[in-house]
Amino acid sequence: MDLNKILRLIIFAFVCYTTNSIKAQNFTKYWIKFKDKDNSSYSVNSPRAFLSDRAIERRTKQGISVDMTDIPVNQTYVDQINATGASVFQVSKWMNAAIVIVSNSSQLTAINSLSCVAGSSLVAKLKRIAIGTNLDSKENAVKKISNTISAYNYGPSYTQVNQLGADCLHEMGYRGQGILIAVIDAGFDRVNTNPVFDSLRNENRLLGTRDIVVGNSSVYEDNSHGANCLSLMAGNAPGKLIGTAPKANYWLMRSEDVASEKLIEECNWIVAAELADSLGADITTTSLGYTTFDIVSQNHTYNDLNGKTAVASLAATMAARKGMFVLNAAGNEGGGAWNYISVPADADSICTVGSVNGSGIHSGFSSVGPTADGRIKPELSAMGEGAYVCSPSYNFGSGNGTSYATPILAGAVACLWQANPTKTNMQILQALKATASKSANPDNDYGWGIPNMCSAHQLLQSQINSVDENKISNEVQFFPNPVDKQLQFKLSQKVQRVEIIDVLGKQIDFQISEPKPLHYEISFESFVVPGVYFVTIKTERGIFNQRFIKE
Repeated sequence: MDLNKILRLIIFAFVCYTTNSIKAQNFTKYWIKFKDKDNSSYSVNSPRAFLSDRAIERRTKQGISVDMTDIPVNQTYVDQINATGASVFQVSKWMNAAIVIVSNSSQLTAINSLSCVAGSSLVAKLKRIAIGTNLDSKENAVKKISNTISAYNYGPSYTQVNQLGADCLHEMGYRGQGILIAVIDAGFDRVNTNPVFDSLRNENRLLGTRDIVVGNSSVYEDNSHGANCLSLMAGNAPGKLIGTAPKANYWLMRSEDVASEKLIEECNWIVAAELADSLGADITTTSLGYTTFDIVSQNHTYNDLNGKTAVASLAATMAARKGMFVLNAAGNEGGGAWNYISVPADADSICTVGSVNGSGIHSGFSSVGPTADGRIKPELSAMGEGAYVCSPSYNFGSGNGTSYATPILAGAVACLWQANPTKTNMQILQALKATASKSANPDNDYGWGIPNMCSAHQLLQSQINSVDENKISNEVQFFPNPVDKQLQFKLSQKVQRVEIIDVLGKQIDFQISEPKPLHYEISFESFVVPGVYFVTIKTERGIFNQRFIKE
């Protein structure tokens, strides 16, 4: 099936049927869960009927099977609900559920009596986490940085790009080309006219838009928050602002209605994530989060932050398991009454992003972990305090929020994945964590710390043609770890070459000896500072890689 047909199917499946008569009535929205997907007209053996070629290719490259969660909701079940006089507004294939507009109690009773329905719950109002501060519109409020590299003239945005080592990848030619990023946010005011996005539009890399909230494709008149976030990735204004992925492709999706506080916004996020998956997005980035409801009995509690309770968190994990690299802002509740991360930032297998300032110090407002089940959150941190942003009116200035840290990191991840296209989303995440500033001692403020893209790239490249990691423990023994002055290892084969690098990719000087056959000792010079290092050992059979800590 061609892409146009795929898009029509996706739009039909996700954005449902509102009529003038329903809009004129008082109504309530319910989350309706279906029992099964029996007698579906679709089959996992024919995925091109409901997934794009890009979506299938992403699964194939990462060894992910198409399964029943990919199958659309049974259309006969949708028809049965509509026959009650209610109206299906949105559907979720991953959750096998629907958002349904109900105008009276008899319709809800009729829906609950259907044999295909497993249950219903009210979509209640909720309180959203603040998604960022306003920009300082004074361009001179941010000190301009003069030491840029030849790839781009970053201007005042240099700090946020350089802090992640994204400029290093840019210099190597990796600027996000061919990577598709789905931005899920509250609106993208004037992205269609803002000069900072001229190259994005002129090069036809803005592939599409979708407003999940109202069910159309118009997102350019809505809230400015998504536009601000987009500038941190896709912006290209030499001498003023260069985004971290200035050559990537983008889809813009509005899931948040800033004029209301309804639980449906969590469900809208699920719809957007499923759309991103079906279109073949490589990365989703979201600067939204949810905690409390207007109906107190429906609040998310801290105990809910286990990645397995909130429906949006379940969907975020699902998105990661479909092979997408999923980033979500930690939230801006640090030090406040709530303090912790939000939904869906608690999801497993995603990259929750905290905020630091330009000096790499944790931002006081940045929400913290752990999750209720004891996992460290956030995973990584980026510059969300004093981030240099472009507003829809083409003004430049500083802004604060994990909302901004998240897209800055998302764009850098796009460049890293472009440079390492054979790696899975989880391998990319693990490389970032392994080479980040606090990889040796992660905590619930920074996570594994500030990543460095060039260090992660070198680690990923060193793993190409490397020995199966599962065999390392059987064939090579490293000790001690942590190490003071000497690292020893035993290997069942002759060593050809040894290399050690630090987290910034700098080669480390050392001396190596072989006091006993196949027993090696590495001695460090006194100037080697404490931290995380990576040793690469080349043999005739392949390459062994090991991380160690220098005390």
